[in-house]
Amino acid sequence: MNKIKTGIAVAAMALLSPLAQAAAFTNGGFEDTSFTGTFETYGAGSSMLTGWQIVSGSVDLINTYWTPYEGTHSLDLNGNTNGSIQQTFDTVANQTYTVSFAMAGNTDGGGDKYMLAGVTGGDLFTFSIAGQTHANMGWVMKSFNFTATGSSSTLYFTGFNGNGPYGAALDNISVTAVPEAGTYAMLLAGLGLLGVAVRRKKSA
Repeated sequence: MNKIKTGIAVAAMALLSPLAQAAAFTNGGFEDTSFTGTFETYGAGSSMLTGWQIVSGSVDLINTYWTPYEGTHSLDLNGNTNGSIQQTFDTVANQTYTVSFAMAGNTDGGGDKYMLAGVTGGDLFTFSIAGQTHANMGWVMKSFNFTATGSSSTLYFTGFNGNGPYGAALDNISVTAVPEAGTYAMLLAGLGLLGVAVRRKKSA
């Protein structure tokens, strides 16, 4: 019986594993760094933000200045002015992906914080810093979907907060493939067949 249960579990994992695979995406939490100071500003063209291109303006890599969503680092999308970062990664054409990320805002400057994010097109995301502090940033998870048009896609995040230094905060970015409905149907059918096999084994 235990062998049968183990077989079912292994088979289920094999069926589930393709359902939500992360794309070949790197450094979504900005942890791939040796920086240990408070914060550091990087301008367009800098190679200091591993895996990412800084394509315009400037951003701040945050370490101890405020509490990140997870790990030890996060990003302020306004260094000295609106900054924009992007990363190109492998995708499968016509596959839908979900981009998830944590958003907060630099509490040193008043007002709501904004960022643009997207792959094909873009969405505007908003965060209110009311009542938040460096110790309690109030991080919230945001997400959007995109459908890849080729073997690679470029994800971007852009500060949209005027030209001041107090921007939207960003952390914990992930890109995950969304399974098609037919894949779920195959999974359920496969598990059903396994269940029948178990019942036959019991009655034998």
